[in-house]
Amino acid sequence: MGAIRDHIHHAKASSRNHTDGARTENRNRVSIQRSPQAVVPLQTTRSHTKPAVSAALKPETSSDAATAGGNVVTYRPLTATDLPAIIDEYDQTWGFRPLSERRPLSQMVSKRFVMHYLEGTTRAEVAELDGQVLGLTFAQVDGERPLYPHAQETLAGIDDRLRADDTGSVALRETLYWHRAENRLERISQIGKVTQAELRLFLVSPKARGHGVGGGLWRRLMAYFQACGVKRYFLHTDNSCDVGFYDHQGLVCNAKRIAADHPEDHVEKMYGRMNDLYIYSGEPSRTVRHRRRGGNSGSGQQPKRGE
Repeated sequence: MGAIRDHIHHAKASSRNHTDGARTENRNRVSIQRSPQAVVPLQTTRSHTKPAVSAALKPETSSDAATAGGNVVTYRPLTATDLPAIIDEYDQTWGFRPLSERRPLSQMVSKRFVMHYLEGTTRAEVAELDGQVLGLTFAQVDGERPLYPHAQETLAGIDDRLRADDTGSVALRETLYWHRAENRLERISQIGKVTQAELRLFLVSPKARGHGVGGGLWRRLMAYFQACGVKRYFLHTDNSCDVGFYDHQGLVCNAKRIAADHPEDHVEKMYGRMNDLYIYSGEPSRTVRHRRRGGNSGSGQQPKRGE
């Protein structure tokens, strides 16, 4: 096993009185309902310590629309009926290529990733054009109630099905290894001590190119973070994504894990080599100001895999 070198650059923000353990506890504080494959969102309940959010900035209770190229892009809360399309889009974008000949298994692995990101999510918004979901954001704000409290049990059901298949069990081991590597990077960087929110998944379909979907989702999320009193947020990403999007938005890279420095990663068959992993963070208010100065960025890029 070679030397491990995780490159850490601490966020330049004031420290908060919460630990990574507290963040993990908050993520896992979910009530279990005995319907593992059902996904029924709950209405969020705002923390008494946080300012109220105006109706115009609450996607949980309202949708707004933007005209793009003669068509109307609608931004609205995620519903259970959106999940099959989202899982399919995720599979086409980041699915396990070795499983391309076994589409049902590949989609099961992609479903596991989507449900992993949904676990702990307190705000989930989709962008829809002509009845088709073309993008989404899953985010978690500290102190907010999870939208899908039974995601943990759904994940357990998916894991059982993957373990029952020889190839699926290998894919599951690699998926869990990926998550452990990201969690370790999060602990080492101590990013949880200087942030109040996380962008867990940001996906934009290539079919959204030219419609401003990526920019619209981003601006709405930043406005929501500001309304919630978030001073700084973070996200996980990797070199399969367009990390230049975050540089353009004024974010900074706080930590990175370079795959070439970790020969111990080469233990399974699906990924082969792990991707380079990054943690970025930013300030919602600074991002909004940066966009006003810098103009629009490309909306068709694929900026974010998630945690």
